[in-house]
Amino acid sequence: MESGSASIRILVVDDHTLFRRGLTALLQRDPQFEVVGDAGDAGHAQRRALELQPDLILLDNHLPGVNGVEAVPALREAAPGARIIMLTVSEDENDLAAALQAGAGGYLLKTVESDQLADTIVKVMDGESVISPEMMTKLVSVFRARPVVPPPPAPAPVATPAAPPAPPP
Repeated sequence: MESGSASIRILVVDDHTLFRRGLTALLQRDPQFEVVGDAGDAGHAQRRALELQPDLILLDNHLPGVNGVEAVPALREAAPGARIIMLTVSEDENDLAAALQAGAGGYLLKTVESDQLADTIVKVMDGESVISPEMMTKLVSVFRARPVVPPPPAPAPVATPAAPPAPPP
């Protein structure tokens, strides 16, 4: 981000209050970020996203009731301009694939270092997708396990009608 530009407005969603508060305090130390709110479950997150219209949502997957991956479509509808980064302990490749398919722009494990988290937020806001390095092999295995769908055949060339015969002289 350029100096003097507006800060990235963030909504933190995690069911552990201590983690939310610690993450908020960490992010607030960086002038490029402003934590505008937090939520402890998917329903509250959806209401907060609608109300606050954050630029970015940091979303845990293990939430009471509806999990984070299942909440992504509703959050995208509530705050269409917001990017979403999953910040979770889930190393399940199916959670990873489902989060990306639902529209998450990033997937980080909670073991991430603070500087890597900050870099990821900026990259995702710039339109990049970021996945924890530990999860890349799992993502590749998910896609390799899927059946290969051959591309559709190329359309047949369209025959042009022959020129009519020339009239006799």
